Amino acid sequence: MTRSARWMPVAVTGAVAALLTGAAAVTADQAGCDHPGTWVVDAGGAQLVGGCLDSEDLPVAPAPPDRARPPAPVPLGD
Repeated sequence: MTRSARWMPVAVTGAVAALLTGAAAVTADQAGCDHPGTWVVDAGGAQLVGGCLDSEDLPVAPAPPDRARPPAPVPLGD
C-alpha cells in the first residue's frame, strides 16, 4: 500500500468534517434569531432565558413511570 493510499481516509474524513462545520455555521448564521438567549445557572440548574424558542414549540415529554411500587408478580401456571 502506498503512502498516499494510507492517508486518503484521513483526508476524506477531515474534508467532510470541514464541510459539515461550514454548513452548520451558515445554517446558524441564517437562522433569523435576533437574540439567541443566555444560560442562567441557579440552585435549580441551568435555564435558557430569552432566545427564539418558545416553550409551546417544544414537545411534552411523557410522565416517567411510577417506580415507587414494584411491578405485580406474574402467576406461574400449575
